[in-house]
Amino acid sequence: AIGPELSPIAFAALHAWKTQGMHTVSVGFARSSDLDEVIEAARIYADKEKADVLLKAAEERLDTLAIEKLGKEWYEKGLLNVPSFYEKSSDFIALGHILWIHNCMKAYGMYEFCNDRYGSLLKTKWLKNKTYEENFKAHANAGNPGRAFDDSVDLTEALKDHYDPEQVKAKLQEVHDWFKADTSSAKILSDEEKEKLGWKQAYNLTTWEEFPGEVVSVSHVILGRMGLKGGTGPSKTAKQEAVSMRGL
Repeated sequence: AIGPELSPIAFAALHAWKTQGMHTVSVGFARSSDLDEVIEAARIYADKEKADVLLKAAEERLDTLAIEKLGKEWYEKGLLNVPSFYEKSSDFIALGHILWIHNCMKAYGMYEFCNDRYGSLLKTKWLKNKTYEENFKAHANAGNPGRAFDDSVDLTEALKDHYDPEQVKAKLQEVHDWFKADTSSAKILSDEEKEKLGWKQAYNLTTWEEFPGEVVSVSHVILGRMGLKGGTGPSKTAKQEAVSMRGL
């Protein structure tokens, strides 16, 4: 959808710089080649005429695809009048975030990305015997605040100003069913089934892996570099990740 001349990373950088008006992007990298796409984006950015043409075309294709998959009304109004998780009526459920995840899934099939994002919300603890303030103080995640959908919460007040509250609830439930920890579709759906749903994984053109066969995390990297990581061998999760990364 982005087009043949821009990679997703290059598009993201150009969109941040030109459309959103940001002056900086941060880039995490494990190998020097991880900087190639951002450097290419900077090169394109320097050619204002070319950058404007490529970026406008890519944004229009993405918008057109989203309208086709989501419907024009939802595309224009679906995320409006949705309270923040900081408002008590939401009971700290990340309503807007979850609806955005649903949009990313339906419009663009961003399965792995959305699974990771919702997984972060699932980790937020929320105790029913505590007040909103007590829970917020103890369990709010500053990096990715809010919590996952909870069907026991009455969202009538939270969604009273939305144009279609019932559709919101259905989408929230659908995201939760896709990614909830106990029946994660990551463990159930095959690559063929994901492809039929439009969730085909993009090609990984990385020439070599910094941490082959391993689930990369900050703690793993730091401990590995310090020589403090245990040598118990690859876990089942690590093996699954390796298979997924290599497209086997």
